[in-house]
Amino acid sequence: MTSPDRSGTVLGRYRLVQLLGRGGMGEVYEAVDTDKDRSVALKLLPTALADDDAFRTRFLRESQTVARLNDPHIIPIHDFGELDGQLFLDMRIVRGHDLRSVIKAGPLPPERAVVIVEQVAAALDTAHASGLLHRDVKPENVLLDDRDFAYLADFGLAQSAGQTRLTSTGMAIGSFAYMAPERFGTDVPAGPSSDVYALTCVLYECLTGAQPFAATSIEQIIAGHLSRPVPATETVFDGVIAVGMAKDPAARFPSAGALAAAARDALHGRSPAAHTPTMVAPVRPAGQQTAQAAAAPTYPPLPVAEPAKASRSKTPLIAAAVTAAILLAAGGIGWGVLKNSGGSSPAAETSQAAPAPVTVTQTQAAPTTETTTQASPTQTPATRTTATRTTPAQRGSGDLGLSTPISTPACDGSTIAIVYSATSPGSYASEIQSALAEHPGAQYLRTDQSCASLRQSLNGNPIYAVYYPGSSLADSCAVKARTSSRVNVRRLDDSTPVNTELC
Repeated sequence: MTSPDRSGTVLGRYRLVQLLGRGGMGEVYEAVDTDKDRSVALKLLPTALADDDAFRTRFLRESQTVARLNDPHIIPIHDFGELDGQLFLDMRIVRGHDLRSVIKAGPLPPERAVVIVEQVAAALDTAHASGLLHRDVKPENVLLDDRDFAYLADFGLAQSAGQTRLTSTGMAIGSFAYMAPERFGTDVPAGPSSDVYALTCVLYECLTGAQPFAATSIEQIIAGHLSRPVPATETVFDGVIAVGMAKDPAARFPSAGALAAAARDALHGRSPAAHTPTMVAPVRPAGQQTAQAAAAPTYPPLPVAEPAKASRSKTPLIAAAVTAAILLAAGGIGWGVLKNSGGSSPAAETSQAAPAPVTVTQTQAAPTTETTTQASPTQTPATRTTATRTTPAQRGSGDLGLSTPISTPACDGSTIAIVYSATSPGSYASEIQSALAEHPGAQYLRTDQSCASLRQSLNGNPIYAVYYPGSSLADSCAVKARTSSRVNVRRLDDSTPVNTELC
């Protein structure tokens, strides 16, 4: 029985304005947090789930982990908990539309499809590094603002690596059209590669306007994922899609970022076979991270299409999966999204999220770093970086001797979001180390050794700055919006006036 619309009512400090959507895992309302006087997306889970002690404990623990994720493409969680016997998530509200509504208008231009996939991949890699799986990557959970800035939603029902595939209510989390083969079985646990598979399905749908195994029944969809070869798109992306949707999880790209990089290579006519996997940290349950990076996995050159494999009959497995599907209501529903034709970009908000226990990041090769690649006989000089490291002998002038080496970004017109500046000579190292710990994935520079657009000194003292490099101005502005109004967004060049604030 559908619960009544609670628009116009009050729940704790929240005034519910309008119902944005509902599904098997609850409802999402546009609401006003009366304590902070701001509009939010408030997700209310079914009241029965609060009575399930195991689910309640896991929900609160994983919500805390998600709230610590620091990526501009993940919708921030402001608060979570229980109100009047109902579990809730308080999130930023995004004004725009979801990717599903975009695809309904037809296939996307390849460049736009790749840009969106790159943004979603960044969000997934951040989650995976913190031990979280998303489990429900699909167009409905990719929200786009009016600048095409993408957010991956519905992390509130994400799953820590190593935990069961089902909720305590017996419902599988995920949409069948995007679920990896291993998620229909019982012997292979879902992992980051399951999210990579789902994101590849999204890429396929962006390029073709159709799901890869579209069918008229759940059984046919599951059979497609389990045994049918991936349909061709007749584009340069077929090899990329074949690897991303490989039946064997170990044969897929080692990370979402590696998938996105291969798609970018294909878009620009670079040989996907020359792509080397990105080095990523092994995913462990949240709270059990270590700082040791895994060795870069290898996989075969990208095929044109994945051949059908002879195997034992999967009929019993399909039947079991379909039986489970009968128990499935509409899984999770996405974060709040206000659909409009001329919506504004998300408002700047302040997040007090604590840093995740550890984050392994990848940086662009810079003059002070040594690049490690796996060369192949046909590899051209334009190889992709697999990992970067800096030895003590290579550290640049002004390096503070921290675990993160000083960087010297190019003055090429790109943007950065400066999250902290240190100007006291006696405490440079301690201040910068503390700021780097507070902002996982950030880098640091010395302004008088960087571009003329940055302030070079203060009272005669050098300035050290901790920053996030931006892939675009929108990316840097999003960091400011979700972090603090005190963040400074600067353009790296020698012509922009000093301290020009860009957003």
